[in-house]
Amino acid sequence: MRKVAVLVLVLVGMTGRSALAGEEGDAERVFARVSPSVVTIKTFDEEGKAAAQGSGVVVGTGLVATNCHVIEDASAIRVLSGPRELAGRWLRRNAPADLCLLAVGGLAATPVPLRQVDGQAVGEAVFAVGNPLGFGLAVSAGLLAGARLELPQPFLVATAPQSPGSSGGGLFDREGRLLGITRAVLGTGQNFNMILPAEQVARILLGGDEPPPTPRLPAPERAWATEAETLIGARKWAELEPHARAWMAAQPRSAHAAFIHGSCLVELQRYAEAESSLQKALELDRDHAQAWELLASVQYRRGARDEAEKSMQEAARRQPFSAWAPLLRSSWLFDEGRLAEAEVSAQEAIRRNPGSASNWRQLGLIEDRLGKRDAAMKAFATALRLGDPDSAARRRLAELYAETGRPDEARRVARDAVISRNGAEKTQLALGFAELNRGRLGPAEEAMRKAVELAPESADAWTGLGGVLMKLTRLAEAEKAFDQAVRLAPGQAIYLANRSMIRLELKRLQPALDDALKAIEVDPKSVGGWRQVALAYLAAGKSREAGMAFQKLDALSSLTPDERVSWAESLLGTGNPDQALAMVRQAEAADPKLLRMCLTTARILGAKGDLEGALRYELRAIEIDPVNVLAWSGKGFALIKLGRLPEAVEALETAVRLDPEQINAWVNLGEAQLRSRNLGRAIQALEKAISLKPSSLDARMYLAQAYLSARLFQKARAQVEVVLATQPNLIPALSLLTVSYLAEGNGPAAAGAYERLKLQAPETAKALRTQVLGSGLPAARSLPE
Repeated sequence: MRKVAVLVLVLVGMTGRSALAGEEGDAERVFARVSPSVVTIKTFDEEGKAAAQGSGVVVGTGLVATNCHVIEDASAIRVLSGPRELAGRWLRRNAPADLCLLAVGGLAATPVPLRQVDGQAVGEAVFAVGNPLGFGLAVSAGLLAGARLELPQPFLVATAPQSPGSSGGGLFDREGRLLGITRAVLGTGQNFNMILPAEQVARILLGGDEPPPTPRLPAPERAWATEAETLIGARKWAELEPHARAWMAAQPRSAHAAFIHGSCLVELQRYAEAESSLQKALELDRDHAQAWELLASVQYRRGARDEAEKSMQEAARRQPFSAWAPLLRSSWLFDEGRLAEAEVSAQEAIRRNPGSASNWRQLGLIEDRLGKRDAAMKAFATALRLGDPDSAARRRLAELYAETGRPDEARRVARDAVISRNGAEKTQLALGFAELNRGRLGPAEEAMRKAVELAPESADAWTGLGGVLMKLTRLAEAEKAFDQAVRLAPGQAIYLANRSMIRLELKRLQPALDDALKAIEVDPKSVGGWRQVALAYLAAGKSREAGMAFQKLDALSSLTPDERVSWAESLLGTGNPDQALAMVRQAEAADPKLLRMCLTTARILGAKGDLEGALRYELRAIEIDPVNVLAWSGKGFALIKLGRLPEAVEALETAVRLDPEQINAWVNLGEAQLRSRNLGRAIQALEKAISLKPSSLDARMYLAQAYLSARLFQKARAQVEVVLATQPNLIPALSLLTVSYLAEGNGPAAAGAYERLKLQAPETAKALRTQVLGSGLPAARSLPE
């Protein structure tokens, strides 16, 4: 009673702030000295989860004192000293005093000195250092309010504030000596705290009780079902099978374990074993409806339709509103080709469970097979929103989007859906063709390259890439892609025909023809092969062979308007303008705005002498494509022949402005200027034509006439000699050569040229002689009769 009274008197006397004067500076100094020796203690349970936290004081080399209540329930102890985290081991204890000692390997902190306290120290300034509330080490100042009190162990009382997490920390004097270990807060406040005196710490350093053995709780029952559901969600069937087997061994009376094992074996396509496990599940629980449903599916797969029907009825009796039965029946009907009935069953499954991705996927498959693309896309998209993991269904949805001209949605599905590599190139191919059809060549190339990356062994993927590169006019790269397709599938006519097409674009006529002929040899009914044979022959100038190939193509397939135009060109080349005109009329009926039809019709009409008709079709071509240089050049040529020279010059000047590299336009412009007696402009146009194509004989003949009219006789003969070097017996060239010598007054040379002309064309020579004699040229009399 006396001791308590003394304590109360001491506490009542400590009300003034003067007693705490100067403590703030002392607190900082004490904290700097002792904080390296105060540690944070964390404890963990058997599952490794954080359990509790407190403080401790380094009181010996590798030794930490703390409260037992901080560590007594721990499975693991970690000690935080500065930046380091070390393992702690419970070394000994003084249970009645709630004081324990830890051994900490690798702990380098310096032990603090200990100080025993007697009654005369009451009222002395003290400092508590610990980790309150887990926020890090902190110091609080107060006074020693009581010493050597008994309850039933001796303890001190201090007013330095404490918080949870401070338990096990140290109470120090101004010199940084340890007065005791903080233990508990007295009452409801934080300012009266129980301290275990340093002499208790000294005793436990010398010896104490062993820590109690760690209690070992019995291992909890393994969460078989939870683990199985996790593996099912991840579709890890190979891992699920041994797990389910172990589950069955651990719980041999579990029907659900046997059912899970059977389900897993179905996914692994081990159907006989699956049926055995499902039968086992039903032996244990005849009312396991899911086992009946899955058993029906397995029995149907092995052809036991009657048994499957009975199993389905058993399932329906137990779960009359389950969506599984109509879904399963729908899949059976689908396999049998009874699509209308399958559709009804799938719709019933959805009615019963609209949140099932499997039900929507089944409906999508049926609608797709029925050709109902919009309905199929809606069903597949719904399945996807519901989390359908089926890669084939997702891939098909992307393909349907691409095939129906919705490449952006196709790209989204292909990007977001987890699609297996097996068959994924088909999705990219469909996406690539959709982008190609929209004229978006960059995205088309990207999709085709992904297809090649996914399936480098796919000839279709390489062909798709080649097609896009061809559109991009990267012809050499396109040919390499088509080469790879042919290497992968050398016996396929379609790939040979595709390579023939690119080789024809590259003007490699013989290799193009070789590929085309090989294609029809491999497959005599190859439409692509015969098309390329016809086009290759046409490009090679073999009009008769081209016409025969077009005739064969017409027997195999309905010709496109463009193909009919090509056939008409071959007919024109064989001297059959009437048949050619009839053919382009068919093309015109099918596509009256086909540019190539207009240009070819103009050529045919021009060949028939119908210049007005030819001009009409050139004008139609310009209306279709106002910047088509061939149409402007053709218009100018028709106007020349009609004698409408100013209009011809205007049209042809437009043509060369549109394409300064167009040889025919320059030749026609030169002819128009020549006929208009604009010799300087004629010479400029024709010299430009020859610079573009030195082998152009028409340009050289017109240029020779222009030079001759300008009395540039040597220049005229120079052009004629180039022509005669190629065609020595060309009558117009020999005529020009003769006239050039006559105009120059060189009778002997004129006579020599005239003899060559007379030898090739006597009537032409005679007419020329009459003409030049009539013109009054003096040298004309040198021409022999």
